[in-house]
Amino acid sequence: MCEYCVSGTSCDHGAGANPASACACSLSGTKKCPGCGCECATWDWGLGFEGPATVRSFFGVGDDENPGFSEYPASKRQILTAATQELQEGEANPADIAWLARSLPEATYPDRGAVLAALCPVISWPGTDTTVVVAPLSMHAIAAGTRLVVGRDQLALLVGKNGKPLDAFGPGEYTLTNESAPRSAAESRPAAPGFPRSVITATPFFAATRETHTALSRTGRTRSGEPLAVRGTLTFSIVSLADFLPHTGSRGRSFSAKDMETAVAGIVGPALDQTIGAHDSRELVAPSKFLEESIRKSAGQAGLRVSAVSFDSVGAVSRTDQMAAMQKAQMEALSHMPPEVQARVKAQMAIAMERRAQASRATPSGSLAVGTVAATAPGPAPPAGSQVCPSCQAPNPPTVRFCGNCGKPLSTKRTCPRCSSEVPAGVKFCGNCGGPVT
Repeated sequence: MCEYCVSGTSCDHGAGANPASACACSLSGTKKCPGCGCECATWDWGLGFEGPATVRSFFGVGDDENPGFSEYPASKRQILTAATQELQEGEANPADIAWLARSLPEATYPDRGAVLAALCPVISWPGTDTTVVVAPLSMHAIAAGTRLVVGRDQLALLVGKNGKPLDAFGPGEYTLTNESAPRSAAESRPAAPGFPRSVITATPFFAATRETHTALSRTGRTRSGEPLAVRGTLTFSIVSLADFLPHTGSRGRSFSAKDMETAVAGIVGPALDQTIGAHDSRELVAPSKFLEESIRKSAGQAGLRVSAVSFDSVGAVSRTDQMAAMQKAQMEALSHMPPEVQARVKAQMAIAMERRAQASRATPSGSLAVGTVAATAPGPAPPAGSQVCPSCQAPNPPTVRFCGNCGKPLSTKRTCPRCSSEVPAGVKFCGNCGGPVT
């Protein structure tokens, strides 16, 4: 597509002497630019609407491979007839056609953009799913003149290209124009000559302002190097989407309550680390505002309002906490490894844990008298129910598939090389013919 139409920047093949003027292809609709040969997008490029997926695909919304219905101008009756035929051939749900018949006003539509604007006269977010806190709508452009309705317990934000926050809106109703959304209008592509309407190039984001509770858990080292664990609960709400979204490092996706916990941990966690490292444990364990102040400050800078902070415990890190933190870090590192490497590392960890358990259960041997020589004892027998690796004979837990010692696959079945009888794992001689298995 032409750079002018897609990004809003000037085209190298602009009409006339001014390089920032309209691209030549925009003057003739969806045809090729005579200068560069690229396809020109119509004025409605990026528009969308919330509706059944089959209807969206019929109009070419969200599907680059489907150009959509294109027999314009067309009346509502003509559009419904074509949609019924195509959707029935695709075995679509009849309710989808009923939705289109109910949502599309009676009119004759000059182009696809007029249809999309008619199907989305109002932009709003129901917010009925309490598990979703932040949600973007599936559109990258909004027809100028569209109404924006923000609920009483909601916030809205228009986000431009590359996730840039533009115009923010509180509860209320707005008509989106160059005046009501000036930052978005400045970032939008110019209106194409010859087309009746223009667009505001932005994606609408909505957020629920209800309070959310999340667990607070952080470990760090104090100024004197002592390990310190902080456990508690944080109650917060979003007050500025424009400040919150850039702190998450995420573009164009929704946030569930679980995602919010991760995002908040990434926001207040570094502030807690800095506060713990700047004080001694006695300054933090005793009644102190240092930790709460750092949480409120960092959250506020990220567009969050903290309504309550409660600490269940602030004190030295126990051995259990250290082991839990280490295991959490190990599992997080494992999640980024290939499946076969994960299996190998998990097998090695299981063997190490089993050996430590055996060592802790072993009875200490008596001390030897001076001048005596200890007899060499045979190696310990494999634990009951364990798998013996057919390659290196190392014992492995019964649930793993790869050897923790050599990394080779574990096989539960072995056959004698002489008589082909099945031999249990760990047996060195065949019970049928007496020949060596290995």
